[in-house]
Amino acid sequence: MYSFDQLRDAVQECTSYDLVQRFSDDEDEYVLVDPYGDVDGEPFYDLNDVEDFIRNNDQVDQYLYELTNK
Repeated sequence: MYSFDQLRDAVQECTSYDLVQRFSDDEDEYVLVDPYGDVDGEPFYDLNDVEDFIRNNDQVDQYLYELTNK
């Protein structure tokens, strides 16, 4: 499992998006933010779901693969 910072770095390095963690009283949520500052899609409530989604991008997948295989 990757940390929030690792997943955010992968998104920022490989796409024009940002990954933002938002805090609420109930639970944390993670959102992808496009270059214009708009939230893209629905929030994620688990980092594993974030990882599954962003790994659909080949560059992100390769970035994370190399991160764990150094």
